[in-house]
Amino acid sequence: MQNSFWPEIHSKFKKYFKIQEKPGKIEKNFYKTCEKYLPYISKLSGIQMIWIGNSISMNCASENSDIDLFIVTSPNRLWSTRLMVTFIFQILWKRKTEKKHKDNFCLSFFATTDWDNFENFAFEEDIYLYFWTIYMKPLMNFNKSYEKFIEKNNSWANFAEYKNNFEENKKYIIESWEKNKNVSKIWDIFEIFCKKLLLPKTLRSYEKIGRPFGVIIHDDLLKFHNDDIRKKIKSEILGR
Repeated sequence: MQNSFWPEIHSKFKKYFKIQEKPGKIEKNFYKTCEKYLPYISKLSGIQMIWIGNSISMNCASENSDIDLFIVTSPNRLWSTRLMVTFIFQILWKRKTEKKHKDNFCLSFFATTDWDNFENFAFEEDIYLYFWTIYMKPLMNFNKSYEKFIEKNNSWANFAEYKNNFEENKKYIIESWEKNKNVSKIWDIFEIFCKKLLLPKTLRSYEKIGRPFGVIIHDDLLKFHNDDIRKKIKSEILGR
């Protein structure tokens, strides 16, 4: 795709979502929530990176917004990390549910470092995914996972125009240090257990809701966006 496409469409994207240049009081309050609660899960050995995305990272959130997280794990730690993160936020009473939405964590997007290249599910002129990636803020960045992620994703999207944005995003990092890679066989066994426990239920739910476009279930990627708006955004912004 020509290099000029993304800069030309950026102004339309910002107008469409009413994106502000800087976070306001609403967004700052959500970041405070993250600073308070994310350390509870940051020490989990499987976690390599935690991002905050969507309206909060784009500075267009409302007071009733939830907190959308994108969590990247080590290979072969996807299911176990998801289970532990869900459990921890559940007991902290901060997991988003149908009845508890505002200021709670939405845990609908997990990937391993083997599949954190969005080329795997990006489509042509995937406007929302492109700018979603640029605006997402890395809050937990272990083993330089953020830098590696941006480098990988240059394979499908030319981010040359937005290098300054990525550098600015680093200011949001709460924790950043080198983690030892966990190779314990105990964790391998726990991962197998978690997958056997969670996968059947996950697949049944997927079938029940009609196999929506925005849901991906894979050993290296769990994406539960039933109302994936990417195609809609492309159509409305480009007018085709």
